[in-house]
Amino acid sequence: MITRIFVAAFLLVFLISCEVPVEVDLPHTERLVVDGFIGPEVDQTELRVLRTLPPLARVDVSRMIVPDASATIEWNGTTYPLVRNGDSATFSLPPESATWNDGTARLVVKGLGKTATATTRIPKRPVIHSTRVVDSTSVYGLPIKYFFVDIEADTGTVVWVSDSYTTFNGITRPMSSYGFKDVVKGNGTSPRTRYSFIAFGIESFAVPDSITLSLHSADPVYDRFLRSPFGGGEGLFGFSGTNPYFNLSGDGIGLFIGASSTKVGVKLR
Repeated sequence: MITRIFVAAFLLVFLISCEVPVEVDLPHTERLVVDGFIGPEVDQTELRVLRTLPPLARVDVSRMIVPDASATIEWNGTTYPLVRNGDSATFSLPPESATWNDGTARLVVKGLGKTATATTRIPKRPVIHSTRVVDSTSVYGLPIKYFFVDIEADTGTVVWVSDSYTTFNGITRPMSSYGFKDVVKGNGTSPRTRYSFIAFGIESFAVPDSITLSLHSADPVYDRFLRSPFGGGEGLFGFSGTNPYFNLSGDGIGLFIGASSTKVGVKLR
């Protein structure tokens, strides 16, 4: 009996030690990856162009650079070449784009023998009719100020507000921003709708005397992207299996979103 147990233990150790490495080829289609807003006074004024990496590859931006990347934007029949920045990952948008309003822009990105395109609408500049500050307290007893903003924007556009007090470096990217957003509902009679919503609240003991609110209005495609991974209503960390919606076509994935902005000063004291 003891001999049988010894032999069984030996065979078990032998089998465990016989590890055979298996190499698996996971499918990978290299694509261009594009990310950027365009429009008057938007906070982020550059276009990011990278490439996809193979599955299980170490994520490193330097490995995602597209050496021969080029990009152009067409607006009102004129083509504007984009200038590549020193980081090799981004392109500066044309200075003229700061005045583009109420129209359609078309992006063409090339590199690695591939071409990706996207079309987006830059909405009219949103109009801020009034702002109102309401003093209150948070659930922790800290002072908090709510900003109610009455706006007028294109029906169906995605609107959100950033402010000079809480926005980190004024940077807002379409695939990495989590601020309050809403969609302007139509009234059935006008392409622009007056709309009121709570923008942001400041919860701090050191409230400044004033801040600058920036109201942004973006192409409705942005709303479709924001809703797509969650299947329309699931929680932040719950997924329904729906793939993110991108508006690039051809050999690319990502977003090219037209947006416009209006700034207004708000007194807090």
